[in-house]
Amino acid sequence: MIYKNLHYEFIAGTKQSNIKFVLLHGWGHSLLNIKPIAEQLGEYDCYLIDLPGFGQSDIPTEVLSVSNYTDIIVDFIRAKFSCDDRVYIVGHSFGGRIAVYLGAYYPQLVSGIFVVAGAGLKKHKRLLREVILTGARGLRTFYRIIGRDVMTSSLYRKYYARFASADYKNATPLMREILKKTVLEDLSHIARSVSVPTTLIYGERDTTTPAYFGKKYNRLIKNSHLYILPTFDHNSILSAGKYQVASIILNTIKD
Repeated sequence: MIYKNLHYEFIAGTKQSNIKFVLLHGWGHSLLNIKPIAEQLGEYDCYLIDLPGFGQSDIPTEVLSVSNYTDIIVDFIRAKFSCDDRVYIVGHSFGGRIAVYLGAYYPQLVSGIFVVAGAGLKKHKRLLREVILTGARGLRTFYRIIGRDVMTSSLYRKYYARFASADYKNATPLMREILKKTVLEDLSHIARSVSVPTTLIYGERDTTTPAYFGKKYNRLIKNSHLYILPTFDHNSILSAGKYQVASIILNTIKD
């Protein structure tokens, strides 16, 4: 797989240090969303990346998996840093998925990972939601059998308008396929293989990646510490919660 034109922003630290941060944003966001965290890490060099398909980076030409996204970040790390650098990954939501992959499969490249409202686990099932999804799958199957496009069904269009996520609605057709492929992947088995120091930071009011995600990751990842911050949700943890998040990060690393 070849991917070109990965856009990133470099924020130079105020002191000489071999500690470097790579910050990865969530789905539907760009590096601007995670920039408030980087600005609080001012002593250290920070590299903020627009993941492929977002911000100013190119849209992929093929359906990528989380593993593919990870490979792109691995290439970036190898190109930018030396073996003497201590590279820490800060990943929010979808970026947290990539951080988990890096911690499991590339411990030689990263000194630690910070998973902020990280995705990658299955939500607790709710009966009504399961009934709705089962009905939608059945409708798609029926229309496929009779040789019609399900999107021509007024019932399916009403379902789509009511229950499809904003991320899905706002994505291009290719990015929708990437979203479906990545969201369906449960990282529980990969989390068990993470061997680098891991810090998990979740918002108590987060309904997108609930705090119980952090608790489960904490059980799965041996060398991990969990912080659940009251009052913050999935996005406010990056804005109003930037001071607390940055404080945890800075108190965790040792120069």
